[in-house]
Amino acid sequence: MSIDFRLVLLVVGFLIYAFFKFLSMFSVQTILGFLFVGWLLYTIFFSEDDKPTQKELPAVSHKKTEYNDVYEKANADYRFLQTSLPQIQDKELHYWLDSMQQVAGRLLAYLTKHPERIPAAMRFVTYYQDRTVSLVRQYLSMREVGLRPELQQNLLVEMRNTFRGFLAAYETQLAKVTEAEMKDMEAEMKVAQEVMEQEGIQPKTADYQPIAETETKKEEKAQDTSTPLKYAGIALVALLGAVGIYKMADKKKED
Repeated sequence: MSIDFRLVLLVVGFLIYAFFKFLSMFSVQTILGFLFVGWLLYTIFFSEDDKPTQKELPAVSHKKTEYNDVYEKANADYRFLQTSLPQIQDKELHYWLDSMQQVAGRLLAYLTKHPERIPAAMRFVTYYQDRTVSLVRQYLSMREVGLRPELQQNLLVEMRNTFRGFLAAYETQLAKVTEAEMKDMEAEMKVAQEVMEQEGIQPKTADYQPIAETETKKEEKAQDTSTPLKYAGIALVALLGAVGIYKMADKKKED
């Protein structure tokens, strides 16, 4: 849950203004005592251990291969199409190209982590994405030239049909590139099932039993519920500190 600290400061300022006269009946020593008690309570109940830990993202491989030129071309073509996308005014054509770009983005992300699979993407890079770039360039050029409306309409119909087919080809190419990894997963799961069957475990007929909530999840829930209290404690400490400073300044004026 995100906290707007400007709102917190506004609330603190309002509380200081509203309770100044009420708190003026206390001495400086009493205010400092409240401040110390507030700090002590905050230290006890909201220690540094309560801060959630951030998960580290896995590093992305940048291994150099002999197919760097292919990957760089694919990346450059992807960026060109992404930049050109807002210029596609035809809604249906824009939809097909946007969908194709989403598939291309997933494929490029996979190749970044698995550069050894770049050869399997050659067909995608050198034909389908390359032809898409060529057609988009011609479309933008056609708009600049200003062809007759009937000619533009005929070309748009052909482009829509072509991009509709290209989207299916993009998805097929993505499946082809990731096919080896899927086969490895299937082989590994098959071996695992055979091992379990040898030990008398039938994975396909085993009853599902929900796992009890772990201590880690319980601690995470406790942290979530304590977050509002934590910021309330911060606001209270800030309020008491401000009042203490005000009282000390007021005391000096009276002296």
